[in-house]
Amino acid sequence: MGKKDINKIKTTIHEKVEQLNDETLLQMVEEAVTAYGTSPSKDILDELTPEQQQRLQESIRQADTGQTIPNDEVKQKTKEWLSK
Repeated sequence: MGKKDINKIKTTIHEKVEQLNDETLLQMVEEAVTAYGTSPSKDILDELTPEQQQRLQESIRQADTGQTIPNDEVKQKTKEWLSK
């Protein structure tokens, strides 16, 4: 990716951020830029607590053994839940 492409991306991001008015979303963007903008080699897994890491490993084990729910089923259940 050339410098011209990077500058175009930066400009596009800046323009989109300027249009945002959602404080929560702006805080999320700020956190992401702060966390990963200063340390590109930082791994998000390093930020997890031991309990979160354990839950993640359990989720991976469940997925590896086929204990998953199809996305369409999750979408349908979510739609039903939100309509209550």
